[in-house]
Amino acid sequence: MKFSKLIEDFRTVRDYKKQSVEHEKIEELIHVGKETKGIAKGRNISVLFLDRGQEIYKQLSGNAGYYGKMIEAPHYLVITSKQFQSYLENSGYVMELLRLKAWELGLGTCWLSVENQEIIKEVLGIESEDVVTAFAAVGYQYKGIFKKDTSPKSSRLGVEELIYSRHWGKPCTIEELENRALVNVFYYARYAPSWGNQQPWRFVLDKDQVTLTVLQEDEESMGLDAGIVMLYFEKAAHEEGINGTWDIEADESLKAVYGIPKEYKVVGTFKL
Repeated sequence: MKFSKLIEDFRTVRDYKKQSVEHEKIEELIHVGKETKGIAKGRNISVLFLDRGQEIYKQLSGNAGYYGKMIEAPHYLVITSKQFQSYLENSGYVMELLRLKAWELGLGTCWLSVENQEIIKEVLGIESEDVVTAFAAVGYQYKGIFKKDTSPKSSRLGVEELIYSRHWGKPCTIEELENRALVNVFYYARYAPSWGNQQPWRFVLDKDQVTLTVLQEDEESMGLDAGIVMLYFEKAAHEEGINGTWDIEADESLKAVYGIPKEYKVVGTFKL
């Protein structure tokens, strides 16, 4: 399925049937998790697909969830990672890729926060020194006899509000994006979900390079959000025939070059 079509339909699901997911679909998800290199090439992470949903739901209530409320699901997806530069961004990228694949397979998912590392590792039986970086519920959506999915897409900032042209604070016009065939890339990048729909990221477009910045208020959630928007931007760019990838060896000197405020962090650059 085309990426643009996939994300136009994509929804977060919080109500699940008790029905287990077929083994073939589980294998497809695990395969995607193993095959993707994420944005941190050569950095290993572990992707776990957990079956004992009811037990995990009960044990993690109060220690993980969506805005403090644990979501009951037949299965959960977990990513563990060693801590290195951009490990959170990498985990956000990979988990969101898994969520999109799950949707393509007819499954729903929901991002869950991790409130207590020690408890969640104990409950999930994780003995390594790696940290749990991403956690999500997964299963078939429950709609009930009379229940329909009427939830609208979360509101999004406009394209021109997210991108600066060559310097922070200088809006990038739609005309400039059209001239460079980048309108669709940024249009679909803005579909990227973020915790609390804060959209904590901003782009600076300069010549043949896009620089991604993210707020540093909450390092964990903002890092994951940055990884998610990197995935959306990259997929949208590839669909438009722009075959670049993200360079996460962030050059902090770009903050001075572009006048980026101190509360924003330079995450990476993408060559056009």
